[in-house]
Amino acid sequence: MRSMLPAALALIAGSAHAGTLYDLATPGAQLTALSQNGRIASLYGVDTGWRWAKDIGVTEVGNFAEAFGANSWGQALAGGTTDADGNQVAALAYSNSDLLDGPIVIGPWPGGIASDGFLSRAFGVSDNGVAVGLAIDDTGKYFAFRWSAAEGMSKLPVNRPQRSSRANKTSADGSVIVGWNDQESGFRSGVIWKDGAAIDLADSDGVPSGEAIAVSRDGRVVVGERAFNTTTFKYEGWRWTEETGVQRIGCLQGPFGCDPFSPRAVSDDGSVIVGDAVVGGSYVAAVWTQKGGVQNLADYLAAQGLAPDGWALRSGGAISGDGKTIGGWGVNPNNVFTSYVADLHEAPPTEAIVEVHGTVNWNDLPEGPFAGIAVDTPVTMSFRVTTVDAAEIDPGMHTAYIIELDTFRLDADGASDTLVPATFGPALRIANDYPLSDGIHLFETPMATAGQMMELELFGTSEGPLAGGMFDSDDLDRINRTFGPEFFNKTSWVITQQGGSFGMYMSLQSISINDYVPGDDDTIFADGFESR
Repeated sequence: MRSMLPAALALIAGSAHAGTLYDLATPGAQLTALSQNGRIASLYGVDTGWRWAKDIGVTEVGNFAEAFGANSWGQALAGGTTDADGNQVAALAYSNSDLLDGPIVIGPWPGGIASDGFLSRAFGVSDNGVAVGLAIDDTGKYFAFRWSAAEGMSKLPVNRPQRSSRANKTSADGSVIVGWNDQESGFRSGVIWKDGAAIDLADSDGVPSGEAIAVSRDGRVVVGERAFNTTTFKYEGWRWTEETGVQRIGCLQGPFGCDPFSPRAVSDDGSVIVGDAVVGGSYVAAVWTQKGGVQNLADYLAAQGLAPDGWALRSGGAISGDGKTIGGWGVNPNNVFTSYVADLHEAPPTEAIVEVHGTVNWNDLPEGPFAGIAVDTPVTMSFRVTTVDAAEIDPGMHTAYIIELDTFRLDADGASDTLVPATFGPALRIANDYPLSDGIHLFETPMATAGQMMELELFGTSEGPLAGGMFDSDDLDRINRTFGPEFFNKTSWVITQQGGSFGMYMSLQSISINDYVPGDDDTIFADGFESR
């Protein structure tokens, strides 16, 4: 991956809740997806795929075309690449794919018949590596597919197999897939594939809904376009849950009446939906909320203190899990068609709580508080780190955060110890894209017990569907996550003495990084180490 364009940053002034509007400076490119915390985006470009990261800017993904989606952590992107015959085939790309022999090629359907240089394309990818999209089979028919590294490409079943179908997006675990299957009339009719079974969607009047475009990460909320209102004779956007079925959610009221709203993405809880409407022949970005209904996205942002002055927002194409970061495309104040990211978060916390759990698996320390601690004894470590004076070692990829020593505690069976000050730190280092193996590191550090050192290192898995998937940034704030063994590729948690001749070695079970809110000082230890 090579950096092509800087990310132009514009801070929009406004109320105390004002956020930040990023001009991605990508002429002609359209933002198609955001990672769960809004820090990474995929972009559809002309003959190429792009990736945006908040701290790095926009980079071109080598040998990758038309990035249409991303999983929760922005690793991987879903799109396509070019095969040896010059045809486009579905593929997945990581941030460092150009260092790993290029994107992961999903390929075509065996014997698939190319149409205008196209054989297959991936539109979505789950956190566990399930890709979904569109391919052409050996009869020349377009069909929805599901792919995984273990099972390869398979056709998703549909109720009208003689008609075309496509899979657009998938839930985080790959169990819920959404898309469409044409009716006999050619009308795109929404489909949900749940655990492999196709569910055709229709509203309460029995009228088939239009295309299912997006799904929440837990698979509970599906959104789409072109649900026909038999009373107004207008098409509307729609929202589906298992409890409510398909519900029309209205259209955008404009100078020409009610303009159809086309949802493109939905927040994790289904309460915010972004998309667009065609008003007077031009696209207008729009948003739906449970309280406000469908409204102009520019008005919605302005009400949150982020007025997109000079912008003509044309589409809301993506949204973060919490609904507070929205990405899309439009025309900037310089009259350039480009993509944007609107971040509505207030100033992020400057501290985070780190908590580590494990058990002793070897101990021959001859002295100190942990001498004699038995194998299998639970161990808990907790401390706070701060973004103040953080050292950015590799921009957006490797940052060291100072540990607040007065908050540090390592406990095993009632025994405890702490660390001692150093010239810089001690510091917790967070590495993202390293190159695929994200990491959390506390390098060998002196403890309060003279002659003893402690080290904690966790490398996320570098192979398989969770490769590079611990987090999508090394920014401390809003990581808010617990990492379990499924992410562990290599760990080291040890207290050593006399140059490593003796030690207490611990098996790592989990590590959590969560925002710290002042006033919640006792959130971890109020009820003892084992209370959580």
